[in-house]
Amino acid sequence: MTKISKSPHPEWALRHKSKGTELRNIKGRYYLYSVTSKYDPALKRSRKITGRLLGTITEGEGFVESEKRLLQKPQVNAVDIDTICVRESGFTGFINSYSTEIIEKLKQFFPDEWKWILYMAYCRLVHHSPIKNMPFHIAKSMLVADNTFTLNDKTFSNALRRIGTQRSAAANYLKSFIKPDDHVMVDMTNIFSASNKLYYAKEGYNSDMIFDKQFNLMYIYSAKLLQPVFYRLYAGNIREVIAFKMCMQESGLNEAVVIADKGFYSLANVDSLNSEGIKFIMPVKRDNALIDYNLIQNARNRFKYNDRYVWYATWEVNGMQVAGFRDDKLKVQEEKDYLDRTVSVPESYNEEGFYKRRHAFGTMTIVTNTSLTADQIYATYKSRNTIEVMFDGLKTILVADSSYMQNEDGLQGWMFVNHIALQWYYIIYKMLHQAKQLSRYSVSDFIKHLYEIKKVRINDKWYPEPQIKATKILLEKINISIT
Repeated sequence: MTKISKSPHPEWALRHKSKGTELRNIKGRYYLYSVTSKYDPALKRSRKITGRLLGTITEGEGFVESEKRLLQKPQVNAVDIDTICVRESGFTGFINSYSTEIIEKLKQFFPDEWKWILYMAYCRLVHHSPIKNMPFHIAKSMLVADNTFTLNDKTFSNALRRIGTQRSAAANYLKSFIKPDDHVMVDMTNIFSASNKLYYAKEGYNSDMIFDKQFNLMYIYSAKLLQPVFYRLYAGNIREVIAFKMCMQESGLNEAVVIADKGFYSLANVDSLNSEGIKFIMPVKRDNALIDYNLIQNARNRFKYNDRYVWYATWEVNGMQVAGFRDDKLKVQEEKDYLDRTVSVPESYNEEGFYKRRHAFGTMTIVTNTSLTADQIYATYKSRNTIEVMFDGLKTILVADSSYMQNEDGLQGWMFVNHIALQWYYIIYKMLHQAKQLSRYSVSDFIKHLYEIKKVRINDKWYPEPQIKATKILLEKINISIT
């Protein structure tokens, strides 16, 4: 008679179970643990005590001993101290697993420099490192586990200048990310410079009305990819309208929409954009004379945005389409905020001012030369927040050295390296956003967790160190694995 096993485990797993061991099925995988027993006087019987993980069991490979247990065996304990080395492997693994398109395109457009670009972009994003500290950081990373390069600050500086001389390769790399029929947005920010040698460092006003040496950075942002795809540097005294046109020409884009902020609106800027054939969406300040609040307050048209209704009216002024929007939920909030200030800051806010401004609360007015519908205009302008997130991320990455570059080649190389770091930043941002984890984890949190994932080399073999529980939870929440 055939003996029927009462075990829920398959025979191929049970054959590896022996006395003093326990077989466990965890999420479809089989693990073998050591077990012992100890008499418990409170229970008046023996109690099982689960010990260390011995290894995993698969149908194809059978029993595979855990690496930690291998390290504890006598033959492995004969360690050559000189070979022991610990390096960061988490963020390196992330780069290799989740930015394959970036790496392949860098190999295509920068066949001789792509590794240097990866090294420097890694140092910029993970450490915000200036050039002088890059050899130190890279030497502690698995990026150079098998590297034959000479790593010192001079080799990094030379590589940066070589990269900076290849604007054509950089532009072709950037253009390769622009998709056909993509709806793109254009914006510009300024970066201060302490250099007296840079052509780009010119005195000019920024949005905070600070007159200082600076250079301008124009970026094109893809609505399809939800990430920046093209940039160009300009001298600090170049007018934005000229910069918009030149950036679009170099990128090869025929259609792009400039999404400006309220401070950019003026008749002169509108005329310049129209004369250059550049599409724009531009909000105006609430005291602008072209706003018809009577139309906005009595609007009968509406659409739904983020689960709330927005009322709108459209009219035309001097050949421009004007769209006025009213968000009643925002209106109530702004009324409350103003009335609260009549108590907390009575010298600046009072009831007379409240009733004078009440008709404008909760409203936004936009002028445009596009053919977009009102709801498209509204949604497109609201997407400007993604550009603000991009510039915040960029300036976080640019905290060191950008203002101290002493030649144009170095600056161009520096900006390209930082663009690669920004692309990684956005990959992380999108992962956190899609997993609905942005309220709990920032991009910086993600980077810090991954940087703490290490590998240790013992007797010329690399072993992963155990991950801390908090890091495992983060990776599980965004459903990624680092190898």
